[in-house]
Amino acid sequence: MRELSARLGKLGRPILPSGITKIEQGKRRVDVDDLVALSVALQVTPTRLLMGPPPTEGPDDPAHEEAWEWYEEEDSNGEVRSYSALRLASELALDPWDAWTWAQGDFPLGEIWRLPEEESFHFAEDAEEKFKAENQLPVLRPLLHLGDSVQGAITAITAATMDALDKGLTDDQVEQLVKQSIRSWSRESRTLRANAERLRKAQEQADNEASS
Repeated sequence: MRELSARLGKLGRPILPSGITKIEQGKRRVDVDDLVALSVALQVTPTRLLMGPPPTEGPDDPAHEEAWEWYEEEDSNGEVRSYSALRLASELALDPWDAWTWAQGDFPLGEIWRLPEEESFHFAEDAEEKFKAENQLPVLRPLLHLGDSVQGAITAITAATMDALDKGLTDDQVEQLVKQSIRSWSRESRTLRANAERLRKAQEQADNEASS
């Protein structure tokens, strides 16, 4: 508690050890600034603190028992099956995998807004692409930092493509992801170049004014 409190103090968001204890006990509210500072100090993401341990394909993390809500339901054959849900709001509990997929920017939650009178529901044609563009880093950006050269970047892209195919994506889906990533990277590159040019001109103007 003292070590965590000291880390928070260095971040400019001090919380006494007693305050941290109260947070753990649910006796002290945590605002957004606290959440970010705690995430940095604990070396986890805000999503991890908000939603508990991420779902796993192997044995469940014991912490899931506390973070998730567990239910039992009898199926048509009379067998009782248990399932879990992660509560995001007082009136919204989702399958933990769906919740984390949304939180990581992989897929929107449009289905929950379906109106009762609607016979069918589907996303707008560009809804998923727009959601990912607004909530994910461009795929190529982290890949380009993996290599010291263009060849290194290409190797990383190839590995990512093979991984996507291994996970069940089709050739067309992978192609669309790569094209989207290239468009995002191109937009970002243009913005960076434009900002650099504006900075250069501003510096040039400042130098001219200083010399005159």
